[in-house]
Amino acid sequence: MKIGGKDAIIEAATGLIAFSGIDRLTMQTLSEELGISKASIYHWFSSKEGILEAVFEHGHRKLMEKGFRLELEGDAESVLRKAAERWSRIFSDDGLLPYLRTVFSLRYTDIRAEEEARALTLMIRSQVDVIMSSLGESDAFLSSLFSALMMQHLEAVLRGEDADIVGEAAAFASLITSHIDSR
Repeated sequence: MKIGGKDAIIEAATGLIAFSGIDRLTMQTLSEELGISKASIYHWFSSKEGILEAVFEHGHRKLMEKGFRLELEGDAESVLRKAAERWSRIFSDDGLLPYLRTVFSLRYTDIRAEEEARALTLMIRSQVDVIMSSLGESDAFLSSLFSALMMQHLEAVLRGEDADIVGEAAAFASLITSHIDSR
């Protein structure tokens, strides 16, 4: 793949980390992957640490560009399905998947990855709280349960597994509806 430039280096580095591990990220492997000289990489980055910093900045920006919008109109099933579909598209987006895999594979060893994983988890939890509130449901346990379901789906996608998150969201909506009706 004979490509140069800062973004190409960042994308290649992200892919190496995501699919081969952080230990494979070297100037040599990057130059081989991109079909360019190590000097070309050093033109843009002075170190592996500089590349890693750029990976997190670039990936975070791409993740935020996706926009985690909520649609709160409709019944519980409709609202939860739409949220699950949106998150599923974001989690499995080919442009973001390597970054998300990088974040979750490094979250116990790199503070930037840990912070990004926490931020993503908090964002989903916050959105679930908003969704549940819009549905007239304020049960913290149910909110935590649906948040955990979304994070479990993300982790399954990162492992390359299929998960029917939309079907699970619909089933969860039945639980919410039953809970609301029983009050």
